[in-house]
Amino acid sequence: MNKYRLIIRLYNEEIKKYWKEKFLIFFFIIVSAISTSAVAWLLDPAIKTIFLEKNRTYLFAIPLLIIFAFIVKSLSTYIIRTKTISISYGIAKSVQIQMGKKIIYSDTSFINNKHSGKIISSLTNDIAILINTLNNVIINTFKEFFTLIVLIALMIYQNWQLSVMALTIMPVAALVAKKIGKKMGRAVNTMLQTFDDFTKVLSEILRAIAVIKIFQQEKIQLKKFSESIEDRMSKGMKVEKTRLRTAPFLETITGFAIALVVFAGGYQSLNDQIEIGTFFSFLTAMMLAYQPVRALAGFNIGINEGLAALKRIYELIDRKNLIKNEENCKELIISNKQILFSNVKFSYPDGTLAINNISCKIDGGSKVAIVGRSGAGKTTLINLIPRIYNTTEGDIFIDNQNIKNVKIDSLRQQISLVSQEIILFDDTIKENILQGKTDAHESEIIEACKLAAADEFIQKMPAKYETIVGENGVKLSGGQKQRLSIARAILRDSSIILLDEPTSALDNESEKKIQDAINNLIKNKTTIIIAHKLSTILNMDKIIVLKNGIIEAEGNHEYLLKNSKTYSKLYNEELKKK
Repeated sequence: MNKYRLIIRLYNEEIKKYWKEKFLIFFFIIVSAISTSAVAWLLDPAIKTIFLEKNRTYLFAIPLLIIFAFIVKSLSTYIIRTKTISISYGIAKSVQIQMGKKIIYSDTSFINNKHSGKIISSLTNDIAILINTLNNVIINTFKEFFTLIVLIALMIYQNWQLSVMALTIMPVAALVAKKIGKKMGRAVNTMLQTFDDFTKVLSEILRAIAVIKIFQQEKIQLKKFSESIEDRMSKGMKVEKTRLRTAPFLETITGFAIALVVFAGGYQSLNDQIEIGTFFSFLTAMMLAYQPVRALAGFNIGINEGLAALKRIYELIDRKNLIKNEENCKELIISNKQILFSNVKFSYPDGTLAINNISCKIDGGSKVAIVGRSGAGKTTLINLIPRIYNTTEGDIFIDNQNIKNVKIDSLRQQISLVSQEIILFDDTIKENILQGKTDAHESEIIEACKLAAADEFIQKMPAKYETIVGENGVKLSGGQKQRLSIARAILRDSSIILLDEPTSALDNESEKKIQDAINNLIKNKTTIIIAHKLSTILNMDKIIVLKNGIIEAEGNHEYLLKNSKTYSKLYNEELKKK
């Protein structure tokens, strides 16, 4: 998307709706421009009537008018700035919400493949640059443009010959600014990339601080962090130096313009072709005019900076999701809770084949375990059921309904997932459990926690259900977090339960409590469990053995011991550990 389309899109989608604020801004821009020019215009009668004609009345009147002009200008500028801030922050809020919505509703594969630091950078740094552009570049450009027009009109009114001389130099300033503006755009893109890298390094350090300390990696990580800061600051200085290059050129051009006008005006004065009051009024107007000229020269630089950020913002907002509702899709209707895999294949975006031509049936209400060595495709397989990923080939049916042809919300409403990696929000225990059912009554929450063996430890906490769990449940033990996760799933009361090694990292006491909680969770549900310990799945209705993305065998425990090499090896290895 080129810069003109970016500007048009931003105007149509965001700026256009602020028509009342825009009207006020433009009205006071004109008032500000007129009041600025009035100061220069008043110098002509001031010199004539006060200094030459010695008029005492004007000695008081003109200074008062000058004060009035400055008051009008300052009030106009204040109103312009406050309304501009209101618009810019309103636009930033709208755009940031759109970005947040896109991130929240994005495919899991997109989030997994894009570092969280880069996403945070886009939501913070790019938005900050956009606000600055809207706040200081665009509105200031209009303000300075109208001021320049009124001042040029005054200059022409005072002396058109001198005006022609002064104005011939202005296009030179525009050409210089345009050339520097292109370099600015490239420099800003590079700077934004270094900010992404800096945020990435910082987020990784914060997430892995315990590992850094245990393995004594502080010096190495500090060096990486320092290098990231140095790179960021270096690119930032390059941007600022590029921005400042216009100043020497414009100051020099202004000097030439003033010198030329003084020479030409002096020549006209010596030949009695211009009055001294008119000349000083013209000179003041011209010097005031070069302030907006300098500002307008910087417009190309500032707008390129803002457009570089805006382009990244819209790239995120415009990204198309692969997992979405198909046309004419229907609500999922649950009857038997049966799941059928038909010739299912799945490959990751990098081409890695994770699931290869799997076909199997899971009866409604049954309890099925999936086992296999690490990398066999177990987690990938269960993630295909709620459409965390789409199948590359083949189909999955729930009660004879292709999951691609039902609404995603209705599909996921019928599925609960309990994983070994528990995700909790930095909020209260109650709010974390309510993620399963946002409108649940307090009695439902307590009942779910009792069934999950969580109420006993919650009641011992000072704030009980209002206890803040910390970032990702840092204030809780592994077993406590797992029980809250199960309580959340119990509260949801879904038809299908997916369990991804929920007891793999727990001690024996916690594991027993979790196992009891799981038994309460899976009553009358279709349950698929990825098992780490085979001793916990001996009584499953069916066990599926995966190897390299294919089903090696399926059946009960006794059958697989005789007919599956992978299963018998896994079972014997577990026996040796006891």
